[in-house]
Amino acid sequence: MRLLVDLGNTRLRWAALDAAGRLGRVASVVHAGRSLGDVLEGAWAGLAPPEAVLLCSVADAAASEAVVRWCRQRWGVLVERVEARAEGWGVRNAYHEPARLGPDRWAALVGARALFPERPVCVVDCGTAVTIDVLDAQGRHLGGLITPGLALMRRALAAGTAAIGEAEAGGGRPEGVSLLARSTRDGVTAGTLCALVALVDRVSADLRAELGEGLVRVLTGGDAVAVAGLLAEAWRHEPTLVLQGLARMAAVAAAEAP
Repeated sequence: MRLLVDLGNTRLRWAALDAAGRLGRVASVVHAGRSLGDVLEGAWAGLAPPEAVLLCSVADAAASEAVVRWCRQRWGVLVERVEARAEGWGVRNAYHEPARLGPDRWAALVGARALFPERPVCVVDCGTAVTIDVLDAQGRHLGGLITPGLALMRRALAAGTAAIGEAEAGGGRPEGVSLLARSTRDGVTAGTLCALVALVDRVSADLRAELGEGLVRVLTGGDAVAVAGLLAEAWRHEPTLVLQGLARMAAVAAAEAP
């Protein structure tokens, strides 16, 4: 059994990959603001020791090292960290410096290519930061965009304005507010949500004009559900896309092993 790990800035997700290449049940826990060692102890102490661990991390170096150290000390297993490549698993990286593409974005692209071969795909990851990446039908990464996620936008408003505090910049979707809000808190919540939805809709429309009606639109990340219902076009929700990409990488590596 291999353990696949997606370590984000806010949340830790993991799933087991069996010998047949099947992805098991995905579990997750919020680690932001907590000791990651304690989080891992509570979440993983009861797991059967894996043969290998594949880690995709966009968290800081200390958090990533905490995972590596815990796996080594508790299971005696070395952790393989994912980095973007110039080309692999049917995807060609568009970055001038391929390794600088975030490993989560790379894994998501690999997952999208495996799900939708020979189709152009737009992947929007609604996490702490929102990333938009596009593949053409040949698997060529055309590039992407990065913008603050909902929580970051709200915190920026709270920090950068005198009249909006943390209490007024809360999350969630305002109940009963279709567009215009009647309180500062709902105004921040609705305004940031509309800003993100407008960006995604605009990019989607431009891509459809360029890549055609065969474009597949995929949402992932923690805020995907909040965004999906407001978008003008149909999007496919793939909450485990990064882990699916890791599963593809691990399955190919296992098949190529001597």
